[in-house]
Amino acid sequence: MEDIKLTEKTLRYITLFEDVTGAKVKDCIDIPEKVIFLVKKGDIEKAIGKGGTNVTKVRDRLGRNVHVIEFSEDPKELLGNIFYSYDVKNIDITDKNEVKHGTVEVEPENKARAIGKKGRNLSIARMIMMRHSDISSVSIA
Repeated sequence: MEDIKLTEKTLRYITLFEDVTGAKVKDCIDIPEKVIFLVKKGDIEKAIGKGGTNVTKVRDRLGRNVHVIEFSEDPKELLGNIFYSYDVKNIDITDKNEVKHGTVEVEPENKARAIGKKGRNLSIARMIMMRHSDISSVSIA
């Protein structure tokens, strides 16, 4: 597990997000195309808001795309939450050459979207998993 380093900027994002949504943020990851908030288990509905209103408010205030994921201490559940919108069928965690690997099985028609352009979603998932678990490799099946 990596040490989580929050910058002044991400701390400001967390404060804004918590003020707007009332949800508790566990982590904030600032990447070029969006800001990802991991919220406390049970706070996902509060974070998103009715019809996505809270996410829209935060997006408008930050002027950035916002993505919200429900945190879980359970690596399998966290992986499922990361890929939630791609119809997860199964999650398998294995040891491969002393590296913990998570394989997320999604519906075949969602596979390309789950992987993302140039593997972007896989990179994001790997980053989140390395920050919050001992999984350092992720693939989509």
